Amino acid sequence: MSNPAEAGAAQKKQQRNSLRSEKLIKKAFAKLLHERDFSKITVSDIVKEAEICRGTFYAHYLDINDLFEQMETEIVSDITNYINATGVVAFLDDPRPTVEFCLALIEKDKEYYKNLLLNKSAMMISEKIIRDMREKVLNELTSSLKLKTKEETQTFLVFVSGGIECLFIRWLKNDVPMSTDKVVTMMCNMISACKFAFVNETLFL
Repeated sequence: MSNPAEAGAAQKKQQRNSLRSEKLIKKAFAKLLHERDFSKITVSDIVKEAEICRGTFYAHYLDINDLFEQMETEIVSDITNYINATGVVAFLDDPRPTVEFCLALIEKDKEYYKNLLLNKSAMMISEKIIRDMREKVLNELTSSLKLKTKEETQTFLVFVSGGIECLFIRWLKNDVPMSTDKVVTMMCNMISACKFAFVNETLFL
């Protein structure tokens, strides 16, 4: 019978192996998503790309839909939890901490996020974030900007989020010839300028 120390070491090793397998599966799936349509990817494709056995895949996920949903949930949770903690009004007042958080999160493995987000799946993920946050964001901002209607605030959010998304995608594609810090500064300046213009009624007149 193994002693507690040996049992603990064995458990830690098993956990490391499990995390490693999950990472291999996700990276393989993201790469395949970048190359082909979601509907054309099979479990066989994933295990071949990840160089693992089918049993390892099914030890973590029920099927490809389950895999995608878990990956989607991870990204959505990271972003929405941060925004919920800081608040939308605080983000618009000082967007730098949130922008730096999001870009730093992606830069930990930019190739993985590039493969995952620069395809149709990105629209599904962004739509989920927007859907989950829309009512909260609108209520918080409308309450803060007391002279603005919900419809005006929604238009403002569409305008700002569209600009952020466009610059973010260009940065992810390496189409922006400047440092990440410069991109952060430009993005923050644009958000602040849009908010100032909206609040002072120089926008959407």
